[in-house]
Amino acid sequence: MGELHLFVYCERMKREYDVELIVGNPTVNYRETIGKKASFNYLHKKQSGGAGQYAKVIGYIEPINENIGDEGADLGCIFEDATTGNNIPNEYIPAIEKAFHECTKRGPKTGYPVVGCRYVLTDG
Repeated sequence: MGELHLFVYCERMKREYDVELIVGNPTVNYRETIGKKASFNYLHKKQSGGAGQYAKVIGYIEPINENIGDEGADLGCIFEDATTGNNIPNEYIPAIEKAFHECTKRGPKTGYPVVGCRYVLTDG
């Protein structure tokens, strides 16, 4: 929809339904994504007086498909657990997935949501 469409709808609502509208400037819903596959190996250490916190995650993040701009493309973010063995206990996997989905709500460049990526956890 363009600005003219929005203006016409606002005027119709004022005229037909006799409502008072407070209208702001229209904004564009931008999104962020990644361009190519990238590996990560992150170590989290935090000493907070007690035993502290220690965690290490290893894996990669990649685009879901090459044609993100297509109208039919699924623009969600997917988390996959590809760990083998018991390097990461099973009770920590949901916390890692939750942190991933929290991070995709705000992208690193402009702060818009991150879409169209797959996060694969391989080790930790």
